[in-house]
Amino acid sequence: MKKCLPIILVTLLTVSALTGCAGRNSSSEQNNATVQSSEPSISQPGTSTNGASGPTVSSNASAAYEKLIAYKTEDYGQQSIADFNTTLASTPDELTAFLAAIADVISTISPDDVNYDFFTTTMSFSAEELYCEHRGEEFTFFITISKESRLCDYLDDEGNSVYEFTCIVESNVPYSINDPKLVTVAERDQAFLTFKEEMQNYLNGLSEAEIAGEDIKKMLIDKSAELANSLSTENMSLSPCEIYLLEIIGEAEGGK
Repeated sequence: MKKCLPIILVTLLTVSALTGCAGRNSSSEQNNATVQSSEPSISQPGTSTNGASGPTVSSNASAAYEKLIAYKTEDYGQQSIADFNTTLASTPDELTAFLAAIADVISTISPDDVNYDFFTTTMSFSAEELYCEHRGEEFTFFITISKESRLCDYLDDEGNSVYEFTCIVESNVPYSINDPKLVTVAERDQAFLTFKEEMQNYLNGLSEAEIAGEDIKKMLIDKSAELANSLSTENMSLSPCEIYLLEIIGEAEGGK
């Protein structure tokens, strides 16, 4: 089962060998979960891109940030996937530079940044598509969902909250775009975000006993199949998720 490489790992491990490279190797795949869990650094409050109060842009935004934010035009969401992705990178050299730039931004951007969603959704989705297209691989997007219950009255060694029961699920969702000229950036992004939100809602609605049961993986895959079917269109098709990590920490309430 192929794991979807997060864009930071893609850049650090393979960007220098994009031209003429073959399939992804297993050692790269094994590093996926580690990189995905990296915490972004918190930037200092700066000036909003639109001059309004609220979410800000880092006062020390990198050159990569300044370069990439230019693609956030007023109508970028209405552009077709084909046009938007081609604008980002139309040659191997441009792809190398783009992957390096997006990796730089995502590794440093603060969740409070006004452009955080643009970089971590739109730009990341397009980067993965461009990378997979170059490699001749299927498109996939990565999702992680989790549920924590029964907060403990103490913290761990790093000062984080501890729960008596935790479930973490990481998976890839394969998809195909039949005609990139007929699917807009906004349509793609909304489909993926809705898929993740509904999977999280489903997990939240399950009891600890259901999560700890033997059928939890099948239940999650069945739910993902239902969502994939409802969100697929004539021009973009989603597939059920491929779960490669299902971790349950603690004993379900009432369990032995």
